[in-house]
Amino acid sequence: MRLFRRILLYLLGNFVLAFGVAVAVKSNLGITPVNSIAFAASKIFTIDHGLMTALVYCGYVLIQLAILRKDFQPLSFLQIGVAWLFGLFVSLCNHILSFPAPETYWVRILLMLASVVIIALGILMYLRADLLPQPAEGLMLAIQKKTGWELHNIKIIFDFTLVTMAALLSLITVHKVIGIREGTLIAMLGVGKIMGFLSGPVGKRIDGVFGV
Repeated sequence: MRLFRRILLYLLGNFVLAFGVAVAVKSNLGITPVNSIAFAASKIFTIDHGLMTALVYCGYVLIQLAILRKDFQPLSFLQIGVAWLFGLFVSLCNHILSFPAPETYWVRILLMLASVVIIALGILMYLRADLLPQPAEGLMLAIQKKTGWELHNIKIIFDFTLVTMAALLSLITVHKVIGIREGTLIAMLGVGKIMGFLSGPVGKRIDGVFGV
């Protein structure tokens, strides 16, 4: 039963995270750094956002394999399943939020701020389950294992690299930046701080409800 509750929490956390990503998309003020390449590519190549997210996340797993080589654990291949599950959740949440995007700027700002809170909550939930990391997190952990760098420094470099790659991809292909705006910076600076704020009272509540 404890394992079942952890799996349930893991799935729910990934769904909440995907919903937060969909809210960020609806704000039209920029996407989170981790999702920037997938979102830009989905717009450029007219592919479903969730499907592109799954493909990019599978790429993160392959990069882990290239970095770790013989140290790559076979269990980590399960992250490919996580990638497709999360992509499905992103598609579903985008469908749920298929209403027209608001035109008023302050409403869009509120949506972006709400997305930061929702994303932080989703990450907190799936981390509390203590099962598989998401592919992006797994890639950062692989880099840490190979280099010995501090994880928070890797996170900064990782986010900056993804945003830069997304911007270059969109500039080269359609000659404008897609999905990177002030909301991207808000998410970059805000998600970690909100997680820290929620981890105490909300984290304990999650542990109590799910018995983890």
